Amino acid sequence: MNLPALSVVIPTLDHCDLLVRCLESLNAQTHKAVEVIVVDDGSTEDIARAVVAFTEVRVVRRETNGGFCKAANDGIRATTCPYILLLNNDMTLAADCIERMLNAAQAEPTALHAPLVLLDSDRDRVWAAGDRVSQGGRPEAIGFRMSREALTLPETIFGVSGGAALYPREVLEKVGLLDETFVAYFEDVDLCMRARLAGYSCALVPDACAYHVGSASLGGKTWWRSQQCFRNHVLLVLKNFPVSTLSRHREAIVRENKHQAGMLLTSARTEFGLIGAVIVLIDSIVRIVATLPWALRERTRIQSMRVISAEQFDALLTPARDPK
Repeated sequence: MNLPALSVVIPTLDHCDLLVRCLESLNAQTHKAVEVIVVDDGSTEDIARAVVAFTEVRVVRRETNGGFCKAANDGIRATTCPYILLLNNDMTLAADCIERMLNAAQAEPTALHAPLVLLDSDRDRVWAAGDRVSQGGRPEAIGFRMSREALTLPETIFGVSGGAALYPREVLEKVGLLDETFVAYFEDVDLCMRARLAGYSCALVPDACAYHVGSASLGGKTWWRSQQCFRNHVLLVLKNFPVSTLSRHREAIVRENKHQAGMLLTSARTEFGLIGAVIVLIDSIVRIVATLPWALRERTRIQSMRVISAEQFDALLTPARDPK
């Protein structure tokens, strides 16, 4: 069977050691990518020198760090193939991963596909078997840290994680790339929501395995991650949930937002103390308010392209649990 051509995009900020491991796993694939694009997002390490041995790799250099979304989008814009595999630099792939994912893509040409992601340090433990989204708008990795043996593979998934995701170019041309306003966190869920609203599907390829090291690039800035999640949860729900979904699940949405605010206060207090944490929370709320006019314009655009009913969208959501 002739498999479709594939481009691989790897945004990276330093961590040449992880990047080289990722590229070595691509070299070992039973089906090779046509092009591999590494986006150097303002690294202080010499990325070009680190990848010089990989002759098929093209480096797109960003002079300043703009965040995951900008780097990923720059890489995607530089691709030419009908399918694009977006990878974190801390991912490696089983030798047959690309072949299995492209076989699945041929069966569902316009679906977004996710591999089964396992912990690199414990390959019997799951990092993600696709993503789900709760009625409160909370994204979660399915099977997170469960043993692989204990995991019941989901029959359906809501979305695919941008850490290892196969996107058909056709879908991206229809719904757009990652929303750069998000900077990082939940941007991949936002893209999947837009695809779902436009009638596209997402699927797990359970026999295609990827291995994840962890959030190596975050460098301990858990307060910043919490700030991003608090802010981006609001944008995610406001942009994408149909009106009736917002109304039906408003209590769950509010609970989730309070949970995100609490996580932000806790992580910021560890770094800055109580007063500093309150200042960070207020600053985050101000940032959200400043973004609302743009988010509402985006909402109008996204909802105008919706082809599924609000009821069909609701059916894709997982019943909300009390946030923990």
